[in-house]
Amino acid sequence: MKKNHFIFVLFFICILLFSGCKKEEFTVTFHPNGGKGAIVTQIFTQKIAQPLMANSFHNRGYVFAGWNTLPDGKGVPYKDLETVIISENMVLYAQWATPTGEFTVTFHANGGEGEMEPQIFKAGVEQELSPNVYHNNEYHFTGWNTSANGTGKKFENQQIITLSSDLDLYAQWKKNYQTFFVTFYANGGEGKMELQAFKAGVYQPLDSNLFERTDYIFLGWNTDKEGKGYSHIDKETIAISSNRGLYAQWFKSLGSCPGTPTVNDIDGNTYNTVQIGSQCWLKENLKTTKYKTDENIPLITNAYDWEYSSTGAMCYYDNNVNNALKYGALYNGFAVNTGKLCPDGWKIPSKTEWDILAQGLGGNNIAGYYMKTTSGWNYNGNGNNLSNFSALPAGFRDYYFNSIEYGTGFWSETNSGSRNETVWLVYDELALKSYTDFLSRGLSVRCIKE
Repeated sequence: MKKNHFIFVLFFICILLFSGCKKEEFTVTFHPNGGKGAIVTQIFTQKIAQPLMANSFHNRGYVFAGWNTLPDGKGVPYKDLETVIISENMVLYAQWATPTGEFTVTFHANGGEGEMEPQIFKAGVEQELSPNVYHNNEYHFTGWNTSANGTGKKFENQQIITLSSDLDLYAQWKKNYQTFFVTFYANGGEGKMELQAFKAGVYQPLDSNLFERTDYIFLGWNTDKEGKGYSHIDKETIAISSNRGLYAQWFKSLGSCPGTPTVNDIDGNTYNTVQIGSQCWLKENLKTTKYKTDENIPLITNAYDWEYSSTGAMCYYDNNVNNALKYGALYNGFAVNTGKLCPDGWKIPSKTEWDILAQGLGGNNIAGYYMKTTSGWNYNGNGNNLSNFSALPAGFRDYYFNSIEYGTGFWSETNSGSRNETVWLVYDELALKSYTDFLSRGLSVRCIKE
């Protein structure tokens, strides 16, 4: 991970503190000017060209002749669907003309098959478009458009219209959906689940798991029996483009570590433990103020001193000791690398040990969901905490404190010069993500039994 703050943190700072981060926006209001109907106000971003909203006003006995900045047509004219750049709020008034003569609608198959004769319209007279007779074996007809690629004005099949000029209409096609199936495998469990049908490319939720396994908790699905493929949580909304097999993934709930339900640090703080697979973890973040050798860990509150410290140090988020009650303390990498932070018989986990934890929880791309608490994470970023790891969004520290309730990072003991390997959980991800962080950063510590 780079030393700069998380992108999502900068995003929220940008929104909340700096209005200048937003591009200026302007509105175009459409006025019927004697006609009837309604068109929503259109938003334009400064210096970005986009087409005007298609006219949907109507005026019996008249044909639409474009827009103008003045009702009497003596201002600046604009065509229907004209691509423009708007740099101020404006009102556009519909312009109406008395129709004369006859006009022709020419139909184009646009990839379809069949023939359609041109259709004659008397100017200003309402008339129904000829019904579509084009066909395409692999696609179905969805309507007409003035542009072959569908970016122009849309018309429904047999829509009633009036004309003031000749019109070319191109058939629009949508691919017929092929059906694929998801096959669910119990993978050690018991029960039965039917095949689930999906239309290609269409998102829908997976069927809820019906399999059961004694003494195990259902984690989710994986495309690989051993959990080495791609994972999905229960009832996740997905789309597929081929047949897919999904294997139930199971987690054996062991509760606290056998013979070690709690652990005390040298400060007298008591921590609950949790057994996850073959590993025994503290269930809470470390908050000791002393190394296990009984030496005090320097508490640094000053931002400059923290940023440029080159020795072990700790702090509390926002320099508020009360945050330690819920989130634990934050330690820099220099303190981690002393090897003296965790209680006797416990240590900072290696990166490999973090990966073993993730693999036992369905893989790195989904393990975070099972590690995060069921509340406390902003923007519905909570997990389901099936592992009982109970990770809270404790934030982190560089020069400033950042991201409490949005994310948390944990140190590993694996060092690479000026950095250590770290793992992170963030509010908008299911994954347990891996990075390397400078030793001056302040992160949370979870200890693992040696």
